[in-house]
Amino acid sequence: MKYPEPTIAVNVDVTNPGQFFACCGLLELADRLWPGAEGWFQNTQFNIARTGGLNELVAELAQAGLHSSLSADELRRLGTLLSKKKATLTQTERKEKTCLQGKWRLERLGLPRPFELWLDWWRDAHGERTALKTWAAKQLVAEMSERMFAIVREYVTMQNGHIPQPFFEVNDDSLPFNFDSDLCRTGAARDAGFSADTLGLKSNYRPLLELLAFVALQRFQPTEAEGRFTYCTWGTPLSPPVAAVAASGAISLPMEPRYSFGLYNRTKYMKAFLPANPIKESGECSNYHSSTRTSPTTDRRRLSSAST
Repeated sequence: MKYPEPTIAVNVDVTNPGQFFACCGLLELADRLWPGAEGWFQNTQFNIARTGGLNELVAELAQAGLHSSLSADELRRLGTLLSKKKATLTQTERKEKTCLQGKWRLERLGLPRPFELWLDWWRDAHGERTALKTWAAKQLVAEMSERMFAIVREYVTMQNGHIPQPFFEVNDDSLPFNFDSDLCRTGAARDAGFSADTLGLKSNYRPLLELLAFVALQRFQPTEAEGRFTYCTWGTPLSPPVAAVAASGAISLPMEPRYSFGLYNRTKYMKAFLPANPIKESGECSNYHSSTRTSPTTDRRRLSSAST
């Protein structure tokens, strides 16, 4: 079978869950920008065909940004109330906080045209956090993503639209989602003798990787069993809806590699994706899938997309 010529090709370490899902996010966005895009893994590379170039895609993403279903004033006020000690809140403030928290539990982030996608995978249909949510309860995901978009936007401007590497690193006083498994080591006290997270120390992180993985997890969900998460690569050009099923291991793709990863508890409230280990058993991903349960995110929310 002759595959189409890739129009986007990026190097990928598939044992890094963040990089794997970032590639899935690239495919998701490429298909929304150029309907008919197909992607596949080949050796240490992820290819996308029937699209424009990577520079154009990243530039479009940077300009789009994410917009919360809550207003800027509501998020600002919620942040203020969350930072106050409960004992100091007046009765009026407690009622206001409860109201805003109710809206926040159902928050969605919208990626506007040309992508037109709603994101809410970190909460289930009841507003409870899903297993893959890595940031703390009081952290506002809209603020975290807004800073990352600002960094990407600035980078694109500085490079005159040229992206020499899709997962560029920056050192910035902001918080990543910690999907990049290379970051889990920076918060560990085990080796260094102290916790960088606890001391508030910052290190280099890759904002584009984090944002692309964040987008991908709306559709591309790993299977979960006993606190471990499993995903599969695929070597055949697939569109996002089919690729998402292949990534979860729900369709039969003989001999395609699959990987399992866990979560690292960076602090009492924050987590990070750990590096993935190859699952050595031979055979099809679907054999493993039949004995696992899916992520608590429902199919309706997982595939949520609408005009913002």
